[in-house]
Amino acid sequence: MRRREKPGASLRVSDLLNRDSVLLHADMDDPLEALDVLVELQESNGVITNGTAYYKAVCERETAGGTTAIGEGIALPHACNAGVAAPGLAALTLRHGLDWGAADGQPVDLIFMIAVPPNRQSEHLMILARLVNLLSEPELVKELRKSGSREDFILRLARAEATRFA
Repeated sequence: MRRREKPGASLRVSDLLNRDSVLLHADMDDPLEALDVLVELQESNGVITNGTAYYKAVCERETAGGTTAIGEGIALPHACNAGVAAPGLAALTLRHGLDWGAADGQPVDLIFMIAVPPNRQSEHLMILARLVNLLSEPELVKELRKSGSREDFILRLARAEATRFA
């Protein structure tokens, strides 16, 4: 009998990142600026084909759907939108946290943006769930915040992911 793999079992969020989709230790004035930068990172990689439409969708999600801040200084802005060519991820760390409306009141300084085409909503949920699971580890979050390079950031995430989901 052939062993069946669980849906999404081979999904690696770390594979959705590359050095051009990560920006470390940036200075931002507000969440809208951070969202704009994250959209630009994914647009430059070809993940987002219509940055304006995707930016509007993410902003609408943040205002009408409630904050995507999950606490502990982390936000996971996301949307399914026709302006997205393929599932993608961008990451941003900030020197100084921003008020993202988090329930715990902590400013956000670690942000992952998930972009997914509308016909891949189940994959969207798997990416979101995997990120929440990984970022529930305080040691990993601490390591990501102190990463010295984009490659180091991705490597730390990939190692944690390989260990956690072996």
